[in-house]
Amino acid sequence: MLVYGCDFSGAKDPNGKIFITVGDLDNRVLTIERVIPCEDRLDLYHKIKNESGPWGLDFPFSIPNTHLKEQYQSSWKYFIQEAYADTRLHFKTRFGKVHSGRNNDRDCRATDKAVDGKSPISETPISMNGMLYGGRKLIFNLLNQAAVYPFDRHREDAARLYEVYPSHGWAKLGLNREDTSAAARLPEQFKLAVDATFDIRLNPHLIPIHATGPKIGKLIDHASDSVMACITLAYSIYSAKIDKDWEEKPSFATPEEWLHRHQECLVVRIV
Repeated sequence: MLVYGCDFSGAKDPNGKIFITVGDLDNRVLTIERVIPCEDRLDLYHKIKNESGPWGLDFPFSIPNTHLKEQYQSSWKYFIQEAYADTRLHFKTRFGKVHSGRNNDRDCRATDKAVDGKSPISETPISMNGMLYGGRKLIFNLLNQAAVYPFDRHREDAARLYEVYPSHGWAKLGLNREDTSAAARLPEQFKLAVDATFDIRLNPHLIPIHATGPKIGKLIDHASDSVMACITLAYSIYSAKIDKDWEEKPSFATPEEWLHRHQECLVVRIV
């Protein structure tokens, strides 16, 4: 089975900041085959539209329950349908000024708290709000071509979209996504920190490095995150059977996350 991981960065300018990793999952073996740069979000849209299978996407699929209730009738579908009702500026100011928003019950989803993630509506230090703005439009335009976990029914014949959070995976493994040694160490570190029975086959040279600038010689973090997105989803398919039954609670999900999944989404992750 081909499994796709995507880093969806660049709140305004995605050029050079979107990467797709393609992995081949065969039972307990994941072989990373390609790491592909995208020049534009349209490239990503085209790829998802034409490649059925599981996709791990690194952006928030929804917003916290409080804001969903106040502005979108507590409906995820209504939230997505309104993707073109906001300008970027309006959407940036719609929820008030939120910095990281970590562990804030109003500005974080249950699933954000579970992975120690930033609020999906936060502005700084990384514009999660901007990624959400672009990601919501992507989902809107894929509604008829893809199935979105856990909001839709599972479709074997379509792309299946899962929210992932690569930073959680890197923290779990204790690796720096920009460190050139991280790619070489990743397969063994995964066995030590997560599961000794799961094999990751990764040629470190597949992950591009910065050729110029202050980070010259370091791994491009967006590319590294796409690899981690692919690994996270592939391992969840193997260990938690996430791509089988969307009505069954996966082992990594907390009861609170599962309760609110149809409003707030559920971040797929390594445990």
